[in-house]
Amino acid sequence: MLKINQDSITPLMQQYNKIKQNYKDAILFFRLGDFYEMFGEDAIKASPILEIVLTKRQNVPMCGVPYHSVSTYLAKLIKKGFKVAICEQLEDSSVAKGIVKREVVRLITPGTLIEENLLKTKTNNYLLAIYCELKNNTDTKDYKIGISYLDISTGDFFMTEIIDDDSLTKLVCELTRINASEYIIPVSLKDTPIGSLLQKFNLVNNFLDDWSFQYSFAVDKICQVYKINSIKSFGIEDKVLGLGASGALLNYLETTHRNNIPPLRIIKYYSTDEYMILDKPAVMNLDLVENSVTKTEENSLLEILDQTSTNMGARLLRRYILQPLTNVDKIKERQETLTFFIENGITRRKLEQLFKQISDISRILSRISTGLANPKDLVALKETLKLVPEIKLLLNNALDTSPNKPRILLSLIENLFELTDIVNLISAAIVDNPHTDLHKPGFIKNGFNPELDELREISNSGKTYLLELEQKERKRTGISSLKIGYTSTFGYYIEVRRPNLHLVPQDYIRKQTLISSERFITDELKRYEEKVLTADEKIIRIEQEIFNQLQKEIVKESFKLHSISDAISEIDVYISLAKVSEQNNYCKPDVNYGYKIEIKEGRHPVLEKKLKTNSFVPNDISIDGAENKIIILTGPNMAGKSTFLRQVALITIMAQIGSYVPAKEASIGIVDRIFTRIGSGDNLVGGESTFMVEMHETAKILYNATPRSLLILDEVGRGTSTFDGISIAWACIEYLSKLTNGNNIGAKVLFATHYFELTDLADKLNGVKNYNVAVREWQDEVIFLYKILPGCADRSYGIQVAKLAGLPNTVIERAKEILSELDKKSEFDSYKLDGKTNEQLNLFLPTYHPILNELEKIDINNTTPLDALKILSHWKKEYLKKND
Repeated sequence: MLKINQDSITPLMQQYNKIKQNYKDAILFFRLGDFYEMFGEDAIKASPILEIVLTKRQNVPMCGVPYHSVSTYLAKLIKKGFKVAICEQLEDSSVAKGIVKREVVRLITPGTLIEENLLKTKTNNYLLAIYCELKNNTDTKDYKIGISYLDISTGDFFMTEIIDDDSLTKLVCELTRINASEYIIPVSLKDTPIGSLLQKFNLVNNFLDDWSFQYSFAVDKICQVYKINSIKSFGIEDKVLGLGASGALLNYLETTHRNNIPPLRIIKYYSTDEYMILDKPAVMNLDLVENSVTKTEENSLLEILDQTSTNMGARLLRRYILQPLTNVDKIKERQETLTFFIENGITRRKLEQLFKQISDISRILSRISTGLANPKDLVALKETLKLVPEIKLLLNNALDTSPNKPRILLSLIENLFELTDIVNLISAAIVDNPHTDLHKPGFIKNGFNPELDELREISNSGKTYLLELEQKERKRTGISSLKIGYTSTFGYYIEVRRPNLHLVPQDYIRKQTLISSERFITDELKRYEEKVLTADEKIIRIEQEIFNQLQKEIVKESFKLHSISDAISEIDVYISLAKVSEQNNYCKPDVNYGYKIEIKEGRHPVLEKKLKTNSFVPNDISIDGAENKIIILTGPNMAGKSTFLRQVALITIMAQIGSYVPAKEASIGIVDRIFTRIGSGDNLVGGESTFMVEMHETAKILYNATPRSLLILDEVGRGTSTFDGISIAWACIEYLSKLTNGNNIGAKVLFATHYFELTDLADKLNGVKNYNVAVREWQDEVIFLYKILPGCADRSYGIQVAKLAGLPNTVIERAKEILSELDKKSEFDSYKLDGKTNEQLNLFLPTYHPILNELEKIDINNTTPLDALKILSHWKKEYLKKND
């Protein structure tokens, strides 16, 4: 911290330092005229990020940015995780006595953004708080956890509690799904596993005093913000931990927004059991909302399903994908609504065109309520609200003629309020195509405010008014030479030459005496002078006052505006899913509470759209956690094993969000969790090798899988030596085969591997089945058929795949020679390596010996002892020859 002698600095810098004391953890933007200035350590930190020159004032480092383009610079600092305190001038410097009053009007943080240019349009921006307590005093990992999070830019407010076992694991899953921009926890948790967890993820942390998480404080704060007497109407009064987190959030927002919190929706409590749990590996490996390689939406499930027309709908669809339902009735209600829009294609297409004209209602409302809106926002809101009656009419007409009348749709129509008064008010007040600068006049319509019209008339046609006044005064006084003039020193005046002074009326007030004339002022001319000299300033002030009053009237309708926003976004999602389903020939899945997943001619929703050949090969699957519990899938690389595994998971997720799915037929028993162990990756910073990461993920799956879980395991054990890897994979399959409930139902497991030795387990364990990806070999080339068939693959075709990858021909030919030698060597001793028999692997395999094998072939009833002896003698010589 830079040390500055307070006695040696100016009053301005003393004011700066006093304000800065309250915002030590933020960059202070200190308004000086047309610039926001930064001083001291703030300037040193910000200048390289903002790419601006660092200078000095009184030997204090400083830099500044223009106020009119501040949002560009804010975006850079927020992206780097900084908080920014905006300190404004509270009075006009021209009339201020001494130092201009200044005050921080807002603290901008990553989780409290409202500015349109700082937010991603199709993604929520959450601020999240965690509050917890130990279940007992000994187990420091056994927590009861309350989570609360909100998006201040949309008003969305959610809360849940995790009170069952393994709460930290479920917390991580929730944090992955929510993907908040900023986190709040009590300072007492800083050095606990939860505090360490957040810091491990490199998340933005705010450690607040514990009192702000207390139940009584939270209840009072919620009642205060929502202007209610009791929280009982919310139905969450017993959620002590969740409420503690919610109270801390609201208290934090009051600090950042200076008690000017935008309208929030009612806090929505949900149970994590209502949704399928998807942890970070599952979200990433399945490319649900972004591609794991490019980190963009391209080539993700979201990209395929998102044909929404509104930003509100896009955000909701993203939430659906990350929160598949586990309630069959709710899923079927969504399916019913989706079916309606498939069956009513004309209505769907008309609505789609209307929705393309709809603006982001909830985010406009947040900007309006915090004073960050501009005239274009109000016009956009008006144009959106004007479409609501037409939307309702289209839906009602379609429902009248349809036998399918979805309950969800009927409810959504009720929430499409027609705010005619707001539409008329904005239409009457704001010009149709306004600019965005509130400090620039001209956005209020003529005729809305008489005083404003008069000022504009004065400002726009001053010369005409003065000529008319001059003619009127000449006629009234009889002085034909009378004239009206203006000087910057004396202002407006009426000049009368000395010979005519006896004609001057009594209401003329002498203003200036000249040699040949006198100059006068009248009350009318004085009033005009006051108006014309300050007309533009008054015009701006009156327009701003009108605009502020309009905003207050709009905010009064916050509940209805949020309801309209929610209804439009949900309808938009159903229209998008219906359109995608129809375009891609999806089927309506049967979702039930059984344990079986049965898919006929299933396809990967992303790959089938991205394949240039447009020839995706569909595949079937039937897996039930009992007779078909574990599928061991073998076959060469590039043949489609990973695609098949992923498509089963994606189809399951699509079914549980209420969507149709890419298949000919599908029956999906509810899945509570999808686990994935796919690919390789390390965590060197965390001290974990690739194999350690693999084992951690595998261990988590084995500990947390339930009979309703779907497990996608691809190449478990490949991160270590062959025999260690086979041993681990073998043991994992055995463990999963025994992991069942009272009805002998276990987790459904898709296990892809190159360890052909594992296929022997199909003969040893109940519920284990072998499948392989079909290939054909022709003229030393491998042809992938991408078809999943019963049975195990004959070999890996690794050299052929290496050839396709472009390895040098010399390497390919040498590899063939080595493989041939290894094949010969293993003809009688398949598991002998470098002259030493590996006893570890033999523990898992049937005892094999060529002599014993030949003994098994001898027909005792039809072979003489001498013939048998000759056979054994022959094979003994062959065996010794091979192993010499």
